[in-house]
This record gives sequence, structure tokens and C-alpha cells, in this order.
Amino acid sequence: MVYNEVVKIGDAYLLALVSELYGLEGYEIKPVRSHIGGRNVVYTCEKEGTDATILRISFLNDRSRGDFQGEVEYIRYLFEHGGSVSDVVNSRKGNLLEEITHNNHTFFICMFQKAKGKMLVENNYRYREGIPITEYYYNCGKVLGKLHQLSKGYTPVHSRYSFFDKYTAEYIEKLIPGSLPLLKKKMLDLLKNLKELDRNPNYRI
Repeated sequence: MVYNEVVKIGDAYLLALVSELYGLEGYEIKPVRSHIGGRNVVYTCEKEGTDATILRISFLNDRSRGDFQGEVEYIRYLFEHGGSVSDVVNSRKGNLLEEITHNNHTFFICMFQKAKGKMLVENNYRYREGIPITEYYYNCGKVLGKLHQLSKGYTPVHSRYSFFDKYTAEYIEKLIPGSLPLLKKKMLDLLKNLKELDRNPNYRI
């Protein structure tokens, strides 16, 4: 299933169900422009007098329900402990993640509070008037440092898959065609080198 198919299914079927699940009656639901290689169909949900939210519909089948559940649980944990993240919005059923099956295909649905502010590119890559860009990098480092510190105290209920669960020698063999033997060898060597590195949880986000 590809992006445009999901958009059509969303317009014809999914958005009505999602509106019921999240109480979006009266909201203006507008698609967010996709980028090449995007993994989700995303919408902004806005209604006067309420906080805007972001709806995400995930349609690729390379992640399990547990992977998605682990992701939103982790984000909720960071938010509740002071991390600079957008909180996950519970559905009317009280769930962080909802699942809809249509024509034997499963879609995973979640919603987030829309983050305040704007992207750096929207301000011509200026941080703030009269403030050097280096302050932006410094503040980003502070935020990441705090998320890292919070993460060390997190015990997941649903663990997301490890990098090495997905990226295996077998996966590389299938991913890279035989017509690119040098690239395949480089990737396999890189994977081998990564496995040999120290994996201390104190240095992992």
C-alpha cells in the first residue's frame, strides 16, 4: 500500500472513524504535505477555542503494534517528566494508540498536541532577531541532554525493536542488489563494526 492509496481510504473511510475515536466533530482536518519517503499520512486538526492537534496514520507493515505502543508510551513518559516533547492525546477510549482494520490492512492511529513555534527554515534560518545561530545549537543540546537523562530512568512496558533486530546481514543481502557488490560489502562491514562497539545503556537515549 502506498501513500496516495491511504489518502483515498482516509477520505472515504478512516477520517470518519478517527473523528469518532478522538471527538473531532467540528474540527477542520487538513493534510500535511508529505515528503519523499514519508512513512505516515499526517493531518492537522484545528477548532477555534481548542488546542490544535496532529493526527498520524501509519500504514506500512514493517512495525508491530508493540513497536507503536512502545513509542507513544515513551513519549508520554518524557512529557510527564518534563521533557520538551508534544504529549500524546488519549482517544475517547483512553488509549494512546488506536488500530483500524480495513480490507485486511491494519492502520495504526495516534494523535499529538501540536507543538508551538515554527521551523527554522520558516524564519530564513535565523533563530531569533539579534541572536546567533550558535544559541540555537546550544539550546538543542540542552533539550537532548535532558531527554537522554530522563531516558536512563525509563523502564518500558512495550520495548521497541533493537536496531540489530532489523538491520541484519540477511536484511542487507535482500536490500542491496547483487549489481552493487561494493556497496553491499561496505554496509556489511559497517554493520559488523557497529556490533563490536560498546553498548552501554548509560549512553543510549
